[in-house]
Amino acid sequence: MPSNKAPPVVDFGDFLSGEPDRMQKCAQAIGGACRTQGFFQIINHPIPASLQKEMMRLSKEFFALPLEEKMKLDKSQNQHNRGYEVMYGQMIENHTKPDLKEGFYVAQDLPMDHPQVLSHKFAHGPNLWPESMGPHFRDTCMDYLNRITALTEQVMQAIAMSLGYDQHYFDEFCTDPMAFYKLLHYPPQAEDSHPLQRGIGAHRDFGVITLLLQGDVPGLEVWDEEAQEYYPAPPVEGAYVVNLGNLFERWSNDVYISNVHRVINHSGTDRYSIPFNYNGNPDFVIRCIESCRTKPEDEKYAPISVDDYVRQKYKDVYNRVGIYKVAERAA
Repeated sequence: MPSNKAPPVVDFGDFLSGEPDRMQKCAQAIGGACRTQGFFQIINHPIPASLQKEMMRLSKEFFALPLEEKMKLDKSQNQHNRGYEVMYGQMIENHTKPDLKEGFYVAQDLPMDHPQVLSHKFAHGPNLWPESMGPHFRDTCMDYLNRITALTEQVMQAIAMSLGYDQHYFDEFCTDPMAFYKLLHYPPQAEDSHPLQRGIGAHRDFGVITLLLQGDVPGLEVWDEEAQEYYPAPPVEGAYVVNLGNLFERWSNDVYISNVHRVINHSGTDRYSIPFNYNGNPDFVIRCIESCRTKPEDEKYAPISVDDYVRQKYKDVYNRVGIYKVAERAA
């Protein structure tokens, strides 16, 4: 039977209203989506449409640069997961073709003498910027990073309420977070392309939570376990697609779902998107959320730090292609 699912669209304005009943209504809708699909979309959030559109415009401008200029920012030149990722640089689904996409990583701009950089935390360090695009590109990217980080932390507050806690339950986890986004470009994929070619292969996100700005070109598909097929996550103007990652599923003792998804761009045009991966404080140790178990022996997973978990997952998917390496954690 074909899937008839779609990620539910949640009015996040209810949570932002500060009115307890509306906040609880939003939290309950998010909790229901997290338990059943692991995906939902939020509308009526505080990130301006003008900033979203400017980010998409700048992304298209960046990927239109000559390859030699983009390669000056190649992420293989650093160990802090910054800069340009070449086409076919990642194979996120094992035993397929390398992913038909290119990317550009942005995160908090930390100097090399910052304590978290000196201690070799994963994805901590300075950003790399294309000189030809000037300060406007850098300033807009950083403005967007700060706003999407704040929004994600508000979504985490709603998730805390959905689990039966107050909105500040995750505050310690959200201190000095490991968080980054990628500008992504998916060229159009021919209908008769290799059956194992993906824009990005089928996967579950590694970390805690992702907020995706997917533009107006379709291609994102989510797995329906019951129907045993994928269903589309259609673009909703201005919305963010929100999904949980494996680390949150582990944290919730498998109560909240990290679902399989992929991108195949059969639209006939270029697809641009901006996924933001939020993983929290790298030193935070993930232990089972108490409301997700009846007694301690019901816990399915041993405690693990955010840094150790995320580093290993990124190492796995980049090492399949061999272009990029993820550094081991310093002793």
